[in-house]
Amino acid sequence: MHRLADMTWNEVQDSLERSRSLLIPVGTCEQHGPHLPLGTDTRIAEAYAERIAAATGVVLAPTIAYGVNLPCDRYVPGTAGFTFDGLRSCVAGLLDDWTRQGFRRFFIVTAHGCATDGHGFAHHEAIKQGALPLLIDGACDVFVLFPYWNDICDLLTRQSGVEHAGEVETSLALFLFPEEVRVDRIRDGEEGEAELRFLAFPEGVANGPPPTGWSGAEGFPSSATAEKGRLIFERCLEPMTRIVRERAACQE
Repeated sequence: MHRLADMTWNEVQDSLERSRSLLIPVGTCEQHGPHLPLGTDTRIAEAYAERIAAATGVVLAPTIAYGVNLPCDRYVPGTAGFTFDGLRSCVAGLLDDWTRQGFRRFFIVTAHGCATDGHGFAHHEAIKQGALPLLIDGACDVFVLFPYWNDICDLLTRQSGVEHAGEVETSLALFLFPEEVRVDRIRDGEEGEAELRFLAFPEGVANGPPPTGWSGAEGFPSSATAEKGRLIFERCLEPMTRIVRERAACQE
């Protein structure tokens, strides 16, 4: 696997003669309840990108470790990120530089989603809008890869889908970086309670930290297991790897 940050400029120049594709992990620094680290989404995106790079030979770019976060998390200690326009500008600037150097096909891997600024998926939308001017000009192709677009419902025990710091993310963490999971702090949200907290807290976001008892997690992380995380990871990895392998082979 070739990491862009470990290569010299001469080596990158030589690599561009073989392939003009680039993998870019995009994470975030956001609270994930009392049991998961702030960099959970970043670690998951990097794990997918590393495996895809190893399987396809596509060069792996340095991670963008910040994203667009939920308004209700902005006063939670440690949570920090871009505004919508900030992430859009970051992506636009990086892609413009890399395109100028000869890269033509970008695969952006992210495991984070966020609804804010009038967008249901603001984090993803900021990435796409950042790439849009180059796409319109025909300068490059950009693909956003999100593991949870794959159906994993049959692998879950108590949830019907992905919840913030719930069964899915906790299972992936137990599989990928178990030493970072505070197992003794896992706490399930009562039915409906987590949703109410997430809806109510943005109203007071300007007043300071969240109220006492607010955990920041949703769903049932107590149902998470490392084996479930392995199955989820592999289920989502295969189609993303296939997309990169097929599209990266379509060199201009």
